Amino acid sequence: MKVAIGVILPALLSSHSSWAQDGRILRKKPFLLAEGVFKEFARRNPEFSRNLRGVAFYRITYLSDGLRVTGYLAEPKEKGNYPCIISNRGGNREYGQWDTVQIAYTLGRMATWKYVVIASQYRGNDGGEGKEELGGKEVQDVLNLLPALSQVPNADTSRIGIEGGSRGGMMTYLALKSTSRFKAAAVNSGVTNPVTHIKNRPDLESEYSEVIPGYATNKEAVLKARSAVFWADKMSKTTPLLVQHGSSDWRVPAAEALELVQALYACQHPTRFILYEGATHALREVGAQYFAEMKRHFDYYVRDENPVPRMTPHGP
Repeated sequence: MKVAIGVILPALLSSHSSWAQDGRILRKKPFLLAEGVFKEFARRNPEFSRNLRGVAFYRITYLSDGLRVTGYLAEPKEKGNYPCIISNRGGNREYGQWDTVQIAYTLGRMATWKYVVIASQYRGNDGGEGKEELGGKEVQDVLNLLPALSQVPNADTSRIGIEGGSRGGMMTYLALKSTSRFKAAAVNSGVTNPVTHIKNRPDLESEYSEVIPGYATNKEAVLKARSAVFWADKMSKTTPLLVQHGSSDWRVPAAEALELVQALYACQHPTRFILYEGATHALREVGAQYFAEMKRHFDYYVRDENPVPRMTPHGP
């Protein structure tokens, strides 16, 4: 028995030590964009390509639940004290991973707005340890980016926003359920109700069953745990939310966004909703506009720290 205790106790202490360090950045390596990336962006948007050269990119490894998780960081090269944005990717496993183009196009774009931008690849992906659960334990991978930001010299951690698209929208809603740390949040084409989503998209059944623990035995419960429409009143009301969606989105029908927005208005959550007629899931048809709306939202609430609007009925 003494031998067993002598073996088990150090292991438990080691595990506790790893969890206590959640958010610690273990490795930060420059992530260099190929010249061809700048040239391709210059062909479409010369100003964006020029601004992108003022952004430094890094691939990071950080701790989450004691696991080594891969993430990415984009920040202005100029020294300063910048507000922050946590960005949540869509897809699951390899599909929708942060790649060079998306890192530059999305993280880099927000960094050109003079923000420090950080993102997780989620556990089990891109060389990271563990296994993602499509809205399960890897929500901690998002929340542990908060202490990770405290290790970035240019990051003003008193001003942090969060955003995400598609599955990343679901991750954003789950984060808002867990903390009030965020000054503002933005979601585009977000998954809000996997219970109905799987009925509309039966092609995802096998994918969900492979990734979500307990799916085969407790399907409704695990899907509701990932469905913001069922706990809209639990999300932080001190975090103003911008929801943007396309009316022609077949991957995540606009009805999902409408359902959530109704629930948010019912519980007086500060929410702005924009529905783009004819726009699809990626909102490419209105790309400049939806990025502009996101920037306006973050600048107003995160950068400039304006107060949350009064949502109770009032006025003459």
